[in-house]
Amino acid sequence: MARQLSISVTARSAGPRHEVYRLLADSSTWSRWTPFTAVTLVEKAPDGSEGVGSVKETRYRGGRGRERIVALTPDRRLSYAYIKGSFTPLLRDYVAVVDLDDDGEGTLIRWASTFYARFPGSAWLPRRILTAFLQRCVDGLAAAAVTGAGR
Repeated sequence: MARQLSISVTARSAGPRHEVYRLLADSSTWSRWTPFTAVTLVEKAPDGSEGVGSVKETRYRGGRGRERIVALTPDRRLSYAYIKGSFTPLLRDYVAVVDLDDDGEGTLIRWASTFYARFPGSAWLPRRILTAFLQRCVDGLAAAAVTGAGR
């Protein structure tokens, strides 16, 4: 049986939790605070929003991916599933959860994901790349909530 792998990165933002969440929940800001060069809403949620069920296409260095929002808790949590893209040949069942908690006058951001390797020994590369990539995302989100870079 395949072993579930996990990644977890954190950052602290001096920005308030509601501002961090606003940036996180609005994919039109993502290319300003993540390494993604473009993020496009390709499928709206059943209620017509960018909420649960919506699908975003991400672009980074010529690669593309698709992510579906699977859970939202306003000002607290966003969760998405990676459904298609450059890592599809190497991993499956990728799900990420971004949790926001009050931390003094700021916000603690924890971005954690789990997945399974498609083949024995194939997890090391996506795990290494994704850990660095997610750290850049969480650091960018933390900074953007203070500087207004996501506006």
